[in-house]
Amino acid sequence: MKNLYKSLIICTLVALISVSTSYNVLAGNRDRSGQAGASHLMIDPWAHTSGFANAGVAEIRGLESVYSNVAGLSFVKKTEFAFNRTQYLVGSNCGININSIGFAQHIGRQKDFGTIGLSFFSMGFGDIERTTVMQPEGGLGTFSPTLTYIGLHYAKKFNHFIQGGVSVKIINESISDAHATGFALDAGIQYTAGAYDNFKIGVTLKNIGLPMSYKGDGLAARGRINGTSYEQTLEARSAEFEMPSLLTIGVSYDFLFFGGEYAEMSKDDRKEAGLTRDEAMHRITLMGAFTANSYSRDIFAVGLEYAFMNYFMIRGGYSLESFAKKTSTDYSTNEVVSTILVNGDSFFLGPSVGATAVIPLKKGNTGARIYIDYAYRFTSKWRGNHLVGIKVTL
Repeated sequence: MKNLYKSLIICTLVALISVSTSYNVLAGNRDRSGQAGASHLMIDPWAHTSGFANAGVAEIRGLESVYSNVAGLSFVKKTEFAFNRTQYLVGSNCGININSIGFAQHIGRQKDFGTIGLSFFSMGFGDIERTTVMQPEGGLGTFSPTLTYIGLHYAKKFNHFIQGGVSVKIINESISDAHATGFALDAGIQYTAGAYDNFKIGVTLKNIGLPMSYKGDGLAARGRINGTSYEQTLEARSAEFEMPSLLTIGVSYDFLFFGGEYAEMSKDDRKEAGLTRDEAMHRITLMGAFTANSYSRDIFAVGLEYAFMNYFMIRGGYSLESFAKKTSTDYSTNEVVSTILVNGDSFFLGPSVGATAVIPLKKGNTGARIYIDYAYRFTSKWRGNHLVGIKVTL
């Protein structure tokens, strides 16, 4: 019990310090929208977490947690591989696709040294017709912009109640004749409590890094020096852009329903036996999260997941921006004639759904498994995102 209180105090202090030190930087601000770069860092490429609208910052565990809260990586028992593919804004007919690959390995057998992970994100826009000022009709071939980042991750269970993790991301944005490279850090913690470890709190701080800027031949031009016949290459410096930093705080609670031999046991006996969500026949998880964005409005998200014996899961979520006032003005008198509340400007708002099917390669809750994930993320335009993923645990 002493360790429980100690862990709770540590987790609470870390959360309060994170909020207090980040409030001024991470206060949602619509007026700063569009001023940050590396916006692909805000896209969740994993089908599992997209299914509940990124509300699972406290709930998520395993390899997919490298996006939502890297602390969840500490729950990897041995080895995990995953591949996900996203059809981004399918209604736009632009052929935009996202591929994400991840690997995680637990370190240590007799002693827990934590878990290391590696992930790769690549967003492609297909072939785009190349045009110039002199040839606006094209005919010069094509080019393919890409947005990528590589993530190096580490997470560890400090004790039974607290897990923490950190990520380093190497970011790149490029077209044929210009590119930008930068670095960003993520850090997260999770706190677990309850009779069956079914109450969780999560805090994560993401995308903290130095400004980026573009370089390359696309910013250079040949020019003649005044009064001479000499030509010289002149390179313009691009403006710097900031990282889309954010702070997310979330909670979750598992409602567990035990069957078989566990159904006849009392709550104290189940607790004494160390039962958790892994032994439950039915599980319903309710989760919620609040995200404070530095370059857009704050976001509230809620999610719900049902699991049957850890073999099948179905989930849903809903995200909502902090409401803003939209006014109509009579310009003849310069007076406001009406005011309504609107749910922000982002098209990544509203519902999302997903499901997971688990194929065990051995009997019981141990051994290798194959997870097949699907999610659909609704958007206000362009008919949303389809995400499909597969994960293998060894």
